[in-house]
This record gives sequence, C-alpha cells and structure tokens, in this order.
Amino acid sequence: MKLLRDHLHSKGRQLWIWGDRLLDGKTTGMGEWEASMNDTYRAIDLVPKDVTICDWHYERAEPAAAYFAMKGFNVVTCPWNNAEPAVRQLQDMVKFRQQSSRATGNRFQGMVQTVWSGPDSFLREYYAQKQNSESRLGGKSAARCFIRLFDEMSAQSN
Repeated sequence: MKLLRDHLHSKGRQLWIWGDRLLDGKTTGMGEWEASMNDTYRAIDLVPKDVTICDWHYERAEPAAAYFAMKGFNVVTCPWNNAEPAVRQLQDMVKFRQQSSRATGNRFQGMVQTVWSGPDSFLREYYAQKQNSESRLGGKSAARCFIRLFDEMSAQSN
C-alpha cells in the first residue's frame, strides 16, 4: 500500500482505499464481509494518514466513519442500494461534523454512491425512477438509494 501511496503522491494524486479490512469484524460484530476476521484490522496504524478511507456498509449505518476520522484519516461514506441506511449515514455524517472537534469534523468528507453495475443500467433505472416518484419509496436499487440520498440532502439544506 505504501508503495502505491508513494507513487501516487509523487504524481500529485491521492490513494483512496476501502476501509473494510481495517475494521475488527470480531469486536464490532460486523463480520467477515464488512470487516476483518483475520486480524488485518491491525494494519490501520501502518497506513499513511493522507490515504482517504472509503467506508462502505450497505445494510446498517455502522459508525465506522467516526472511528476512521478519530484515527486521523479523511473518510467518505459509501452506500450502495439500500436507501434507509444511506439516509442514516448522511445524517450521521452531518452530526459527526457538527459534534466533533474541528480537526476530527473536517475529516468527514462526504458521501460517494457506489454502483456495482455498468453505467447504462444505472442511468436507465435512475431516469425511470425520477419519472415515477412512487417507485422511489421502496426496494433496493442503487438508483433509488442515490435519489433518496439527494432528497435527504435537499431536505437538510432547506
């Protein structure tokens, strides 16, 4: 990781990584998919602090972003296809920024919507969802999640 980070840094770029392997799956109860069950979480203290952590949790709004920020990393929260935890993650991000020290609060960099399909299918679904507001309410899909997240952002800014 340090080799990649150093190469990108020399080019004026920044390394972003998924944070799941830096979380203790046993202690947190997050398990083997959203965290580490083979002790790779211990490497967190070896990761250069200018690496941005992409914190993904698709089923629950885990407070792992706060952990990464307190460890000194910039962090982005990355929802996928489940709008309910995505909205809670956004609300948590805002709350963490407001209730943390300036140093820690500034590390919460925002949200990055993950999409695990090609752009064509996402965009088709996105525009279909935008036209049919009732279908925006339930079910799992990256487009629904994205739309609900932006609806929540609009509601918070008003």
